[in-house]
Amino acid sequence: MLKGCLVGSLLGMTLAVSAAAQPAVPTRTSAAPATATRLKGPIKITAERADLERKEYALYRGRVRLESNDMVMTGDRLELRQPDRGEFEARLTGTPARLGHRGGGKGAPPLTASAEQIVYDTRTATVDLSGGVQLARGTDVLNSGNVRYNASARRITANGDGASQVHITITPPQN
Repeated sequence: MLKGCLVGSLLGMTLAVSAAAQPAVPTRTSAAPATATRLKGPIKITAERADLERKEYALYRGRVRLESNDMVMTGDRLELRQPDRGEFEARLTGTPARLGHRGGGKGAPPLTASAEQIVYDTRTATVDLSGGVQLARGTDVLNSGNVRYNASARRITANGDGASQVHITITPPQN
């Protein structure tokens, strides 16, 4: 347990320093906007077990938690790939895997979600959720097979999984 936390902390510190220097990009084929949002603060990873196979790949298992100042992801298994300096892809699975993103400025509500798999890519600032997705933004709720969440723009795109449709409940503000 201690070894996993220590290894996760060391890799997390490396990612935190290098991730802070990189802009988030809305799509892999477009340029980064001037106002792109990055994960804030150090990135901390804790797990019951950590396996570091090579410099750019790590596997964490058992009560995994990836946390920055504005985003938290939890699950059973995390594959972390760091293809370029300061960028990474986190593939989290669980029963379910969970995501929490703090509310942004200008009154943007917090977002919480659960799914069988969550993939966060810092190169695109996108989170792809798949498998029984349940998402809440403020008091609004969405259920779907697949969701793409652009963390920079706080934009949600949902698709059914072929057998079901997207279900959304919008709660009007109370006066």
